[in-house]
Amino acid sequence: MIRKISSSQSHAFTLVEILVAAGIFFITAIALIALFSVTHKTERDAKDESQAALIASDIMEGLTFGRDPSSLHLATSMSNGIPVWKSISAQSATSCCVAYDSSCEPIRLIPSSEATNPILDQGIVAIARLTLSPNRTTPGIVTAEVMVASPPSAPASGRSLHHFTKLLAIP
Repeated sequence: MIRKISSSQSHAFTLVEILVAAGIFFITAIALIALFSVTHKTERDAKDESQAALIASDIMEGLTFGRDPSSLHLATSMSNGIPVWKSISAQSATSCCVAYDSSCEPIRLIPSSEATNPILDQGIVAIARLTLSPNRTTPGIVTAEVMVASPPSAPASGRSLHHFTKLLAIP
């Protein structure tokens, strides 16, 4: 049997249905675009945090005692793939700032006055500040605090900060 379709039974979308479908599409598209920016920020934050943890780990593991047990050595730059070390007294409160590149290697020692200002050197991606504080209540224990700040091109108030702390026993 052949059934004849009359014009009143034709299947088509009304203008209202098309507008509702387009509205749903645009709302979904805007939500997805907003999700991309949130995802990008999360990815950037995770990268910064991983980089800060790697730099802090390298500093903490690299702190070595020299021949004098009251001093520590900190890598402040690289020369032909070999770290250049600076001797730091572990007996008194000390603070040093070091610039790091994208491969998390030290570039150079930075004066504290320069570290608080925006640094425009494109090779520097993070600034690490090592602070050594002897523990007055427990002799022979030094608190090593590493604070990694990025991006260095921002003023100090606009940088993200990551804090890491370790207790060191002075022999």
